[in-house]
Amino acid sequence: MADATTETPEERKRRKARERQQAKREREREHRKAVGAKDYKFTMYRGTEEALERLTEFNECEEWQEVTTLLIHNADKLRESDPALLKKLLQV
Repeated sequence: MADATTETPEERKRRKARERQQAKREREREHRKAVGAKDYKFTMYRGTEEALERLTEFNECEEWQEVTTLLIHNADKLRESDPALLKKLLQV
């Protein structure tokens, strides 16, 4: 790494941007750890993907993950308040 007295303004700009990005990644990593975030990977077939896209549009969400999270939390609330409705929702 160039010493601060010999780096050009462009090199300094790049170094500062790199340092900011590294700090941002570290903050995100720490936040994910603090809130217990976990990534899930699963296979989704075309019909399910299309249904999820429709639900995302219907609820005016920007990302499918938001719809999925809302569905899970609201289904869990139904488990307590209206188990019969949840059973109907989860029917295969």
